[in-house]
Amino acid sequence: MSNTDTEAIRLLPDVLYVEPDAVDLDTGFPELGLDSILAIEYVAQLKASFGFEYSITELYDLGTPRALVARLRS
Repeated sequence: MSNTDTEAIRLLPDVLYVEPDAVDLDTGFPELGLDSILAIEYVAQLKASFGFEYSITELYDLGTPRALVARLRS
């Protein structure tokens, strides 16, 4: 993973208030506990950190952290 990929994934446990090893890259965002309020925070952090313009809908449509990393690479 690139620095951007790693950092984007590193933000997720912070938003979810869990340990990094609790985030499985193949588990869906809702199953990880990313509800709509936390998704707003995560999307805002992605934008602030990297300038990525994702909507919450786009994030949920991607489905998993692994799919997010794939999108960030493209």
